[in-house]
Amino acid sequence: MMKHWTTTLVLFLLAGIVYAEDTPAFKQQTIEVPVGHLFGLWPYWKDLDDDGLIDLLALGQEEGILYIYNQKNSGFPASPSQSIKFPKGTAWFTLYDVSKHPDDELLISTNKGLFFYRQNNGIFEMKPEKLIEAEQVFVSEHPQIAIYPDKWSEDLKNTIPIVFADYTVIYKIDESYRLEALRTVEHKFKKTMDKFNWNSWSIDSKKSDQIRIRIIAEEKSEDHEEKDSTEENEYIKKMLKETKGKRSQGCLIEKHDINNDGNEDVILLHLQQGIDVKTNVIIFKRQEDGKLSEKPDQILRCRGIPIIGDYPGPHFCNPFFDINNDGFLDIVFMELKTIPTSVSAFFEILVSKGMDWTLTIRLYKEGKGFSDRTDFKMDFKGMLPFFENFADLINLEGDFNADGRKDLMIKRSPTQSDIYFSSLSNGFFEPEPKLQFEMPAEGRTSVEDLNGDGISDVYLINYEKGRITVFLSKSLSKKGALQ
Repeated sequence: MMKHWTTTLVLFLLAGIVYAEDTPAFKQQTIEVPVGHLFGLWPYWKDLDDDGLIDLLALGQEEGILYIYNQKNSGFPASPSQSIKFPKGTAWFTLYDVSKHPDDELLISTNKGLFFYRQNNGIFEMKPEKLIEAEQVFVSEHPQIAIYPDKWSEDLKNTIPIVFADYTVIYKIDESYRLEALRTVEHKFKKTMDKFNWNSWSIDSKKSDQIRIRIIAEEKSEDHEEKDSTEENEYIKKMLKETKGKRSQGCLIEKHDINNDGNEDVILLHLQQGIDVKTNVIIFKRQEDGKLSEKPDQILRCRGIPIIGDYPGPHFCNPFFDINNDGFLDIVFMELKTIPTSVSAFFEILVSKGMDWTLTIRLYKEGKGFSDRTDFKMDFKGMLPFFENFADLINLEGDFNADGRKDLMIKRSPTQSDIYFSSLSNGFFEPEPKLQFEMPAEGRTSVEDLNGDGISDVYLINYEKGRITVFLSKSLSKKGALQ
């Protein structure tokens, strides 16, 4: 028994994690990327050499230097495996198969055209080769970004934009690695700007079709107001008008394909803030002719607030997640159990590290819609809502027990996160946390399987300081075993 407790204590000190016997162990690492403080860090995660381990490409935006950290079985190296200084005038980079040479190339887009660095088993050649020459309208002083062509909408997936002053040509590379121009897109500017000022450009008004690249806005550019959902529906227009300027109320619009019919539906989230916070979820389904229903297809009156949002005065929020892996989005809310009204109550919250919340889930039933009543409730402790990273309170992207279902990650305090495993007994989550991560107070938390073992890993990024804290799961000989 003494040996068991000694092993547990050592792992706690090394990884900053408390865990039960049937949970995986994790190893903590801190990566200090040498970036400047003006623009900071832009991370890009990719398995470069196809060894099953995700590597880190960290761009220092102020310097225009890409630092590459090749992950090994022991984890990430303390210093970069390689660094590449991008040419002046580079706007974006990505990994893309643009030549017959094995492995994806590092593709960059500059104000002189497109260039690429060949890769050999995770290491890039230092001299770039020209793919296409073009006088693009990027500005040298603008910080570089990463783009993800494989995540764009289907009609734009894995295309390459060449951006000129008034139009953009969309290219695709065919099987013979020849550039093929698919179409030309006239620019649509959202706002008129002064000459040589910044403006955002997009292929279409739909957010899913936007390529987020900044270009110079010329004086002759005209105002282009996006057609939004308020123009499609009088009910939504009326609700937005009635709540405008009211401190205790607010309406936000979300767009999702609720019923998986291939059409983007519109959801109006009506937040009513008071002693008992409530949110009305008002759903309009898009018909086959592309129009919205005139009246709501479903109205749900929920207690609490969506689990994702920049509270207390949200400009965005999102309650939609596929909890049971059936392909349909479900509604997840959190509501405050008790409201502290005294100094002693606030002190108790600080001592216990968290406020008492209730998590509620409403499942979507195919052909029926969302449940009128909650399908699942669970009490938990979460951090106070006035911390800056409150939007980072709940994460539903990880699978920490390798059962193929989402687990629940909750920030109990700015420096502690609790993991609730998925449960076979109730179909949702275990009532008590099985993992506790101790982590830095600054930075945004993300989860992803970085080492290919089927167990989600955790990383926290401080973008301004260039500091990445990684918690990598350690391979176990069998589920539940300790090493």
